[in-house]
Formats: sequence, structure tokens, C-alpha cells
Amino acid sequence: MSGTQYIPHILYSTALTSISMHLLWQRKTADEDRARFKAQTSILQDLIEQLRSGKPISDEEITKSRNLACIHGEGKQSPDKDRTTTGWTDVLWGRKTPADLGVSDEWERKDLEQIRKEIEAES
Repeated sequence: MSGTQYIPHILYSTALTSISMHLLWQRKTADEDRARFKAQTSILQDLIEQLRSGKPISDEEITKSRNLACIHGEGKQSPDKDRTTTGWTDVLWGRKTPADLGVSDEWERKDLEQIRKEIEAES
């Protein structure tokens, strides 16, 4: 009974820790995004200055600068969609491997074949 008085404190501290970790993750993500956009902006501004100055710039250099400024993964499917869903049964009891589902591994099949040949040779 004396332990039950601490349950609200444990729940509050867990919630506070969870919120703190989430906010820290959000802050780091925002900092990374800000740094990436700042780098893209500076690359594009340098390209604009070179084009306005009238200096001869090769097409390769322009495409290289544009590729550096592009957001990586543009037009691609997000990695979240490639992930498989994990249900609570997988979390609690573990994910079933192909061997658990009855699909034999090649090595297991070879071992069984070798054992069968040894048994036939003995008899």
C-alpha cells in the first residue's frame, strides 16, 4: 500500500521526461533544417552573383551548384512508407522468422539431407 502513493509521481515524471525528450528532438530537427536551408541559400546566392557578374560559367558548374542546393530525396518516397507495420503481438511475442513459419533454410535442408544419407548408408 505504501508504494501506491508514489504512482502519480512516477507517471508525472515519465510524462515530463517524454515531453522533454520530444521537445529536444524537435529543437535539433529545426536546427538541422535551418542549417540546411542556410547552406542552400548561400550556394544559390553564390551562383546568382557569378551569373550577374558576367563571368563565363560552364554548364557543369551550374548543374553541380544546383545539385548541391537541391533537397536530398526530392520526389522520392519517404522512408516511413518503406517500413513494415509492427503490431503489438510482434512487440510482445517477437516477430516470426521464415524458419518459424515453416520455411526451411538452405543449410538446414542440406543438413537434413546429409543426415538422411548417413542413416540410409548405415541400414
